[in-house]
Amino acid sequence: MLVGFPGDEYVCTHDHHVCGDECLSFFLEPELVETIGGRPDAWRVGAAPPLPELMVFGELAQAVAGGRSDIALDEIGHLFASRFVDTVSDRVRKPVAIKARDRRRAVETAQWIEANSHREIDLDAAANQAGISAFHFLRLFARVLGVTPHQYLVRSRLRHAARLLTEEDSAITDIAYDVGFGDLSNFVRTFHRAAGVSPGAFRDAARGKRKIFQENKALH
Repeated sequence: MLVGFPGDEYVCTHDHHVCGDECLSFFLEPELVETIGGRPDAWRVGAAPPLPELMVFGELAQAVAGGRSDIALDEIGHLFASRFVDTVSDRVRKPVAIKARDRRRAVETAQWIEANSHREIDLDAAANQAGISAFHFLRLFARVLGVTPHQYLVRSRLRHAARLLTEEDSAITDIAYDVGFGDLSNFVRTFHRAAGVSPGAFRDAARGKRKIFQENKALH
């Protein structure tokens, strides 16, 4: 893993594989770097070896970038940067006790996400709604709700989609856009990953036209 720092410059050369390179970069705002803290020279290491603590998060980040996870890129960027600093600094973060005010703040923001799930909502927007920094909000929300804000957003959209599929005759494409998904393929892939069947099969099953697991059985 290569680590850049404003004002520094380095050149990386290596033999290119036949399949080409696969790289993922995160650019962090100075405010986020300051909030994460850690050892002062953590960002000047230049490169970090393939430590398990970092490689696992790196693979998760690649999955997010490839659309194979319902975590958002900005969320995994925060988590990856935090894990990097903790690893380089030999720091173990102690769980912070959640106060009733913080719990209420997380729950109220979850309700806001639910009510506005058809809109574009990123980590900064949700954190602004909660009135705290994105870095601290991500951890607070995940500890209280058990999922990241974007995972909660996706689940809200899926729930609304499931209701529309059972109650309305609208085209599946229209439902996908109405609940907040940017494109049909992403909606179908995400819905199938959650429900185990396609949106169309789910609609048919809800109306008694087929068994809910019929599509899964046909695959085996």
